[in-house]
Amino acid sequence: MLSDDKCDAATRSARIIDDPRVRHFHDPEKRSGKAIAASLGSEDAIAWDTYLFYASGSEWTDGPPAPIDWMHQLPGSWADPARFHTGDDLPEELGKAMRRLTSAEP
Repeated sequence: MLSDDKCDAATRSARIIDDPRVRHFHDPEKRSGKAIAASLGSEDAIAWDTYLFYASGSEWTDGPPAPIDWMHQLPGSWADPARFHTGDDLPEELGKAMRRLTSAEP
């Protein structure tokens, strides 16, 4: 989303999370951000700085499924302002969502 978002920068950033369950990729056409925004109900937007929670067993087929919960750091954007969290509020709200979602009965 920034002018210096290049393949080299993406490669360096990918080293931050070294986990076999994580997939890193560089997307200069912003295809994933457009697909995620569409799954959130905004066809003409691009999602970034978003935190998405999916139901167990969710699969991305032709596009991403709608998440069961989500948050963002996009003030004054297309994204739902009630889901905006930043600063100390962000980890607190992410923790609440994770506890709520992992404690739910199947």
